[in-house]
Amino acid sequence: MLTLLSHFAFLTSVLTLTLALFVGLSKIKIL
Repeated sequence: MLTLLSHFAFLTSVLTLTLALFVGLSKIKIL
């Protein structure tokens, strides 16, 4: 159970990082 929670937290952090990077690139392209 703990490993599953850890894996879920890792996936969430990676997804958030990717989303933030994508938004940052989009803003740079708009500007």
